[in-house]
Amino acid sequence: LLLGCHQGSVADAAFLSIRPGAVSLVPKTTNVPNHHRRRRRHATAAAIASRLRMGLGDFTVELQKPLGIVLQERNHDDTSREGGRGGGGARVRELVEGGAAAIRTDIVPGDVLLHVNENDVSTLDFDSIMDLLTSLDTAVSPARLAWGDGLGMLDMPKNVVKQLKSTEDAFYVDAVVRRAVREIRRRGGNRLGDLLRVEVIIGAGVRKGNFDGEDGRKGQVRFFAIFSTGGGSSYSCNVQATGVQREEDGHIEIVSLSAAKDEGLGQTVEFI
Repeated sequence: LLLGCHQGSVADAAFLSIRPGAVSLVPKTTNVPNHHRRRRRHATAAAIASRLRMGLGDFTVELQKPLGIVLQERNHDDTSREGGRGGGGARVRELVEGGAAAIRTDIVPGDVLLHVNENDVSTLDFDSIMDLLTSLDTAVSPARLAWGDGLGMLDMPKNVVKQLKSTEDAFYVDAVVRRAVREIRRRGGNRLGDLLRVEVIIGAGVRKGNFDGEDGRKGQVRFFAIFSTGGGSSYSCNVQATGVQREEDGHIEIVSLSAAKDEGLGQTVEFI
């Protein structure tokens, strides 16, 4: 996510590069004394980093066995953070209907297993991950599992960023895209195949207001996503989504979602 920041949106920052678990600020050249600029940059970076302690798209759940999750080995050519940059790792293939994960968590197919309790398994070989999960004794305490959505850093070009009013809006757009991906993975089944990655965000807008009697904000996004139907073939879809976040609970609800194939017959799938 590369943000071209306008004057006043982020103090003394020409560009803001956000990756899961990492923040870097490139300062402007101004007449403000160096020690003041340093203090502002450090405060801004600290505030943003506090949101990214686990990384964008990461979350943790606690489950007892049987977990109700079918895992599969990650592709060894995956270079995203969750793929470990060198292969290894495991991702969710499917959830067992009526199982603990399907009932009690937000886990969806495509999620990547990052930690099992205190053990980093993001680069561990698949057999070792399965051995670790098999050895868990959840009778005393549930297993603490950290997951990522496997999307890594999302590409938001400068022309899209210019449509937004603040860095806060950019974070929100990122969150709406990730929530839309989760809904597609949850509902998609065999309609479009597996959503592998988000290629680029091509449009975004955010506005605050009152939605269904509650204050909040609405985000509208468009992005290209790559899907695979198996057998090594993949194709691009133009995805459009609208997300609403209410101030009361902060949860983002996707209220409209569709995907149109850019090739073939131009089929459009309406998810919501």
